Amino acid sequence: MENVNNLKKITLDVREDVKSGADPFQKIMEAAGRLNEDEALVLINGFEPFPLYSVLKNKGFEHVTKNVPEGFEIIFFRDKKESGHFKVKPPEEADENNFTDGDLKNLAHKQNIIELDVRGLEPPQPMLKIFALLESIKNDEALHITHERKPVHLYPRLKDAGYKFLTKEKGGGAFIIEVWK
Repeated sequence: MENVNNLKKITLDVREDVKSGADPFQKIMEAAGRLNEDEALVLINGFEPFPLYSVLKNKGFEHVTKNVPEGFEIIFFRDKKESGHFKVKPPEEADENNFTDGDLKNLAHKQNIIELDVRGLEPPQPMLKIFALLESIKNDEALHITHERKPVHLYPRLKDAGYKFLTKEKGGGAFIIEVWK
């Protein structure tokens, strides 16, 4: 593991963004995308951002997390085994229907469906619960999420983490999101 003490620290505190209801994801991705090899991003957040770990890992970053009195301090640094930088794309709504027939067959053959109902939860709790379950999901499993709205902020994170997903409107204000690898 990289000795993070030798890296120049760039600090980003997103607690106020989260508290005001803003989504700091794009700000974090831009800050990480600007890091040089000799720099680390010190993210200060009021909760542990589990979804962010897999997204940034897929972009070549490792992390060290410390629980501090005001929440969490997470240091993201480039994994020396991964080369190159990633480009930060402008925020976009990922197309939840962007998959092949083979992907649908893969979903149909999943042996175990894990149910998760996130209706009534305040952000960021739905995303935290979803990614906490996805971290432990096996190849023969899929996640079946019931949500009270179309989770457009979830789609880019799922896509970045390598998941396929399909959203169906169930009626009565409910959406069903199928997630699988």
